[in-house]
Amino acid sequence: MKETIRKNEIFSALNEAELDALMGIVQHKAFGKNELVFDTAQSASFIYIVAQGSFLLHTVNDSYKTLYEGDLFGEIGIINADLRTGSVWAAEPSTAIAVCGTRLFKEEYIPSRLALKVVMALSRKITNYLRTREQISTTELICRGENDYVEFKSTLRWNLHSQKKDPAIENAVLKTLAAFMNSTGGTLLIGVADDGKVLGLDADQFGNMDKMLLFLTQLVNDRISPLHTKFLHPTVEQISGGQVLRVDCQPATLPAYVKDAVLEHFYIRTGPSTIDLRLSKVYEYVKTRFETNKTTAVAIAQG
Repeated sequence: MKETIRKNEIFSALNEAELDALMGIVQHKAFGKNELVFDTAQSASFIYIVAQGSFLLHTVNDSYKTLYEGDLFGEIGIINADLRTGSVWAAEPSTAIAVCGTRLFKEEYIPSRLALKVVMALSRKITNYLRTREQISTTELICRGENDYVEFKSTLRWNLHSQKKDPAIENAVLKTLAAFMNSTGGTLLIGVADDGKVLGLDADQFGNMDKMLLFLTQLVNDRISPLHTKFLHPTVEQISGGQVLRVDCQPATLPAYVKDAVLEHFYIRTGPSTIDLRLSKVYEYVKTRFETNKTTAVAIAQG
């Protein structure tokens, strides 16, 4: 158990003596498939680290996330000393390391200096979690650069090299949007070069921003699906250097396929890259990412 705890970012800075002290408030718990770990009606008593198997998190905004070995969950309720903000259950027979949150703050169990180190690490994690990408300014996103959840595109439809409209440019935008929706969400910034230089939106020659937003909506409707527009939140922002079209993408609750002539492509996000998932892999991914989560949620809801 100690090695699993040590590998987690919250506890990675603890020395050997501190880890030994922490082990005094740790339990190893096993859960059967579909067994509930906690729900929103329960007060928070433990922080959990996945030791083996996988768990499913259902948040209050009706999104799902699968938790795998090494992932930590339950920290918000511990810090707030309040009810849980989501529900978690085992997606398969699984085990988790449970750190007692109530004893974590009692000096008779844990030295105050150790408790403070853990609480500070938890607070940083929670702050980053609660401060979603939608709450981070476009300027800050650009300064951070492209990553797993942020991608830049110079234009929406205009090829800057050939100086004409180019369907390949439109397709690159759709690929990114679909990949974010099929994965865990993200933000696409149009009008920004790969190196973070703000180019603005004039090159696309839309005349006004309403026409640009309408074009994007129609593009998604035609090439992905009208059902997916609700997962996309486009806004045009004026920042230093020019205007930028920002599209915040939620994880979709149904698969997003990009139509290309008679073919359909299924894109996902892997790290900072967008990949066209091979047909042989699509079924298993969709089953795990979309169908399993819904089926399990219904099973839990029905008891």
